[in-house]
Amino acid sequence: MGPLLFRLALLAVGLGLTEIGITALASSSPAFWLLMPLGLLALIAGGAGFMGPLLSRDGGKEGH
Repeated sequence: MGPLLFRLALLAVGLGLTEIGITALASSSPAFWLLMPLGLLALIAGGAGFMGPLLSRDGGKEGH
């Protein structure tokens, strides 16, 4: 349950940072260049955390 919550938190943080970064871009703020890459990295990490077990051969069952 812990890894699932961590992945969900990564996705939520990534979406939040990306949304704030897009808002900063609209207001011509330099915060865009800090928030967008961080948000996109968190989205990629959270998404990979879900897709890895789904696409693995054993279905994510490590030793079970």
